[in-house]
Amino acid sequence: MSNQLDDLDEVVGRLSTLGLVEWGAPRELGSALVDHLLSTAAHEGLVCLLGAAADTGHIELGPDDALRVRTAWGEVLARAVQLDCLLLEVCECLAAAGVAARVLKGAAVAMLDELDPAWRSYNDVDVLVPSDQLLAAVDALAVLGLRPITFPVSRRWAGRFAKSLTLQHTSGAQVDLHRMLAAGPFGTRVRAASLFDDGHPLVVGGVELTALSDPHRFLHACYHAALGGVRGPRHRRDLLLLAATVPPASLAAHVADGWSLTVVHAAMSWAGESPAGALPGEWSQWLATQPIDPADTALLPAPGDTFRDSARAQLRAAGGPVAKVRYGAALVWPTRAHLHDRGQTRRQHLLRLLRGGPSPGEAK
Repeated sequence: MSNQLDDLDEVVGRLSTLGLVEWGAPRELGSALVDHLLSTAAHEGLVCLLGAAADTGHIELGPDDALRVRTAWGEVLARAVQLDCLLLEVCECLAAAGVAARVLKGAAVAMLDELDPAWRSYNDVDVLVPSDQLLAAVDALAVLGLRPITFPVSRRWAGRFAKSLTLQHTSGAQVDLHRMLAAGPFGTRVRAASLFDDGHPLVVGGVELTALSDPHRFLHACYHAALGGVRGPRHRRDLLLLAATVPPASLAAHVADGWSLTVVHAAMSWAGESPAGALPGEWSQWLATQPIDPADTALLPAPGDTFRDSARAQLRAAGGPVAKVRYGAALVWPTRAHLHDRGQTRRQHLLRLLRGGPSPGEAK
């Protein structure tokens, strides 16, 4: 069993750097390894990379396994097309309401950064709106049948402090509507307006949308990998792809907007654990020479940290007593609608807080 898992780790590492480093001789995969790869979580992004590796001849499969991989790859890509259609509706609706938007993550990385868009999967629609227009955007998108999965702890709190709200379409597809790119103190430091100062044109279904600029896409990928709580081969690949086009020297101009180089260092150190040669040499040198801020290092989440941990860090970073009350009050005393969506009574919620149990997890 251990040999099989070793083989799995080796194949996953090679898939995450497909097209970025020399592959060497084709690798023959048996059905057991194919089973493992096809059953990985969607956020790992391995189905598309496995299909691409087989399509380019880097991986050799038996006839039955080749059919299974191609079928699974086709299903993932069909889902991406459905999400792209929803993305177009969302952006059109926001534009009609006078709300600016930037396309984030999946669709943007697939179209602008991946070697072939078919190599990058995504599971939802991610859009950034101006930080003071989150609630206006939520209200505008209601005409598309999009509703918050969980009512926020309070609308006022969400409009001022939430990283994002997740909306669900009647089809079951989800839209993550962001007002910040990260939760907690690192997210609030970033000057949100700077994300709309520039952008990169993005064509989806023949329609021109706008993604974040190249440096901002890279910085967002770093923050997502270091602070997001869930990361895998797809996140590592995003970092490696973007690092190839965004040099370390370009980041200095963004420090004044509140970006933390310590977060970038943590993300790129993790990305550098990939197979040799995947990380550009200038980034290896930067990692070896870039000083990190001990105060920021202390704020980096530990593995397994939850929204509660992020909220506590944000509360500690809040200015004075008034700012702390504004941030913490709704978390302690959320709306009845939020409690109803979470299947809790107020008494249960308060008891959980007193016992140190889960806090309002959907309050992003």
